[in-house]
Amino acid sequence: MNNFLNKLSRRERLYVLAAAAALFAGGILYPVLRASEKYRQGKLEELGAARSLRANYQTMILSADQIRAENSELKEVLSKADGLLFERAGNDVMMEVSLIKLLTQMAPDLSLDVSMSKPSLHGVKGQLNFSVRGSGRYPEILNFFNKIETHRPLIVVDHFNMMVQNNRRQPGQNRQWSPQMAAALQRGAAASAAATAEPSEPRMKLQMDIHINCRTAVEGGK
Repeated sequence: MNNFLNKLSRRERLYVLAAAAALFAGGILYPVLRASEKYRQGKLEELGAARSLRANYQTMILSADQIRAENSELKEVLSKADGLLFERAGNDVMMEVSLIKLLTQMAPDLSLDVSMSKPSLHGVKGQLNFSVRGSGRYPEILNFFNKIETHRPLIVVDHFNMMVQNNRRQPGQNRQWSPQMAAALQRGAAASAAATAEPSEPRMKLQMDIHINCRTAVEGGK
């Protein structure tokens, strides 16, 4: 080998050494560097996966804390709303009878007519709708509204309407009075009107739609 190199010129020896170095780099260093880069890339991917998993765990921990906080708030709201729901007393007919009795006790002077409305196909579960009709004087109706507003469980008024009740009497047969009787009747009517300090309060007709919410089977089984 030394004799071969000694026979070569300086430039040729440099070419041979460069070729040997290239062969060494291509045959040994390149595979080593490639394996090292592959190993490094794998470790980087493992590190990225570990960081992603850690972030997911942190998100799950925060989500669990948030869910527990929301669940606690929901329980608090439900505990406050516990007295707003009616207890289920049998079927709808029994609930209708129960509410008629309740409203009649609230307003015994209004001659209430209470009937249950047909539930809609997309109605709220546990909600019962009623139609209420009645008549009475304004203070009595106002007192009735106040009792509904302050009643617990909750009675929700969806719509109401009031109007003055027509108290005009049906026309009867025409009757002929003598002049003396007609004058006496006129004097009596004038005296009666003068003796009345305040006009009589008119009666009002009341129409309203209400609904109540009842406990479902799950809520009642707590």
